[in-house]
Amino acid sequence: MSPNTIYVNQSSAIPLYGVDFIGVIDRGTNIIELKPLTLCNLKCKYCFVSAGDFINNFIVEPQYLIQKIKQLIDIKGSYNIEIHLAPYGEILLYSELFGLIEMLWELEGVKTISMQSNGLLLTNENIKKLADVQLSRINISLNTLNQEKAEYFCDCKNYDLKNLIKNIYSILNTNIDVLLAPVWFPGENDKDIEDIIEFVINLRNQGFSKKKIQLGIQKYLVYKTGRKLKKIRPKSWDYFYKQLSKLERRYDLKLKLGPTDFNIQKRKVGMPLPYRKGDVIKLEIVSIGRWPNECIGKIAKDIGIKILLNKPFQYSDNLLGKEIQAKVIKANYKDNIITAIFPF
Repeated sequence: MSPNTIYVNQSSAIPLYGVDFIGVIDRGTNIIELKPLTLCNLKCKYCFVSAGDFINNFIVEPQYLIQKIKQLIDIKGSYNIEIHLAPYGEILLYSELFGLIEMLWELEGVKTISMQSNGLLLTNENIKKLADVQLSRINISLNTLNQEKAEYFCDCKNYDLKNLIKNIYSILNTNIDVLLAPVWFPGENDKDIEDIIEFVINLRNQGFSKKKIQLGIQKYLVYKTGRKLKKIRPKSWDYFYKQLSKLERRYDLKLKLGPTDFNIQKRKVGMPLPYRKGDVIKLEIVSIGRWPNECIGKIAKDIGIKILLNKPFQYSDNLLGKEIQAKVIKANYKDNIITAIFPF
């Protein structure tokens, strides 16, 4: 491992619950979201977490993830569980991917295993391996069918669009379903979104079912921690859904997808976090974060918290193992993720 890569396992003391960029995300449904790494092969201009630029990267041991997932399944109920691999990075860079999927299938109640990817690292070899380990679905972020625009959006001169399309066909001819998940940048890729709609319609006309090839158009969102496309302003959710309705009528294709389209069911939250914005809590610093002004704390044995260090304060090894008091600045109850600031 290089000096700026942190390997997360049982002995690392880094919890897998409560932190947004690694571990397990529990949204109170039958879907358990996994973030096994933070490495990425791209630096997309619109990435809301600035993946590919992290100073420190994290890789989580699969056995450690399995241990945490078992705990959640026991609470949620061991039936109709979906595991969704959705890192702040590219899942195909995870060297333990195929072994992890095999271990996930051994868990009682797991019915679906899906993952999201930019698709550029797909090859005939790893497509076959994904089919062999019975991956259920792959969500591919494809924002345009135009080579020049694809290079621009992903800030990648070697973006091989032709090869990606070829690999999408290869996946469709396996037991794996495909969901194309373009981000709609208003005024920038409007026509491209329609091109992708027509591409999906064409695939269905070739005999691929609605389940086999799906389309989930995403709204462009901007975050303080992310990169932003120049001159593109996000629209309201109301505007976004109105535009989808227009396209639905134009192409006679369902585009507004909801929980029932993905068999999402409400379930118990595995470990509810009882914190509120403004709370001052005691915690132990257990690791550096992705950035110099970020670190990971531990509130309890299995509960972590992301801590932002007030500038110009930065992380140093002197903080490791220290018990401090930090102030909660964000408590996302839906995702059971909390963020605090120190000093405050």
